[in-house]
Amino acid sequence: MFWTIILFIAFLSLLVFVHELGHFLVARRMGMKVEEFGFGFPPRIFGVRPKPEGTLYSINWIPIGGFVRIKGEGGETRDPDSFAVKAAWRRFLVLIAGVSMNVALAAFLFMVGF
Repeated sequence: MFWTIILFIAFLSLLVFVHELGHFLVARRMGMKVEEFGFGFPPRIFGVRPKPEGTLYSINWIPIGGFVRIKGEGGETRDPDSFAVKAAWRRFLVLIAGVSMNVALAAFLFMVGF
């Protein structure tokens, strides 16, 4: 029973990480500033910001989940590198990137399994 729970959390964490990585990579590719890439849900255990104005990469206490905080996601800013001012097709690509990465992961795992 214990190992079942551990494996469940591990696989769910992998799915969440790959999903959020999709949002992160496409947002960066579309010219949006990613303020934080968080693995797990807050409160934060620790975070690293390689560049002073760059993305904060954080590990949080609750392992089932994750998030990508993109500048202007709530529409509160009109900066050129924010989510709110980008074209609708760019925003759409960022939104579907998470699910697309999960589909790609599933295809990869099936290929490896067979």
